[in-house]
Formats: sequence, structure tokens, C-alpha cells
Amino acid sequence: MKRTLLGILIVFFILTIFLIITIIIISFKIVKQTTDSINFALKKDFQKVVRIPDVIPPETKGFNKTVYIWEMVTNEEEITKVKFTHDTAFIKSSEKINATLEMPPGSDPSIFFKVLPAVVADPQTIISITDEKRLNLAANSDAGYSSIQLFADEKSQKIVKVVWEFDKTAFVDKNSNLYNKIYNYPEPLLHILYKIQRGILLIFST
Repeated sequence: MKRTLLGILIVFFILTIFLIITIIIISFKIVKQTTDSINFALKKDFQKVVRIPDVIPPETKGFNKTVYIWEMVTNEEEITKVKFTHDTAFIKSSEKINATLEMPPGSDPSIFFKVLPAVVADPQTIISITDEKRLNLAANSDAGYSSIQLFADEKSQKIVKVVWEFDKTAFVDKNSNLYNKIYNYPEPLLHILYKIQRGILLIFST
């Protein structure tokens, strides 16, 4: 009886170890590689609206959002940081992708406003930011967005935040080979697998 119980425990232990190893492999081999590739593809697509430096890696790679932060210098040698955040659309049920360029907290709105023409790549957005008489927040098929939202600083009235809304379908169709790999997993399981690889990387980076 004791031997039978011991044998069952050993088999259970082996299966558990095998399951853990399999989960870790899937979380890195499939989920991490695929989501990293999606983020890279999105970064290239968003270059139509924002000039993200090629050498700048993501500041944060979350399940729902990816964040880039870098510094810009004005002609007067003034330095300010800019923050660009975009949805990942890893969740199949989401319909839109938002991309946001904004001034980080504590920055100077006037300096941030000065660098916007050098950061924003979309001419329609630049005109809307700099010329109120030619404001155009409608869809732009060339850049791919369906609308623009502008937000101004309350005191200076300078634009400190721009939000572009995109139809997710265009991104998914273009990168269907990538999205289909992760859409095969139920959303709760995909979220867990993503957290596993991020957690392991965080542990080994400390």
C-alpha cells in the first residue's frame, strides 16, 4: 500500500514538473516571441504618426499597453521627455487601438509643445496642433487612424497630449500570422502565460 502511494506521488510529481516546464516553454517560445514581434510591428506602423527613435526600447511592455519614453532637445538646447503609449490588442475582444503621445508629469508644457513638430510625423496632426483655423480631427486613411483627440494644459493652453484611435482590424489583418498564434489561447490563460514570462525575466534581472 505504501509503495503504491509512493509510486502515485512520484508520478504526480513528475507530471507536475513536466507541466511546469511545458508552461514555461510555451510562455517564452510562443507568447513572448509572438507578443514581442507584435510590439515591433506596431512600432513600425505607428511611425506614420509618431517618430519613435529606432534605438529606444520600450520602457514598459505590459499585457495591455506598451510605453516608450525618450528625450527631445529644442533649438534652444532645452530638454524635455516625451511619452508614447499604445494598446497592444493582445485581447481578441478589443476593437480599437489607441496611441497616445503625451508630456510626462512634471515637464514644461511650453518646451513639450516646441518639440511636437519634430516628434509627430503626421502632417494633419501637426497642422491641427499648430493652427486652430485648420483644425482637422477626422479620420486619415493614409496614416490609418479614425480620429484625433487633442488635450491642452489648463494654464498655458499648450497641447500636451494627442490621442489617435485606430481600427484594430487593420493591424490584425496585416499581422494575422502573429495574432492568430496568441488568439488560439483563451484570454485568461494568455494573460497568465504572459505574466509568467514577465515575472521570470523580472526575477533574473534583479
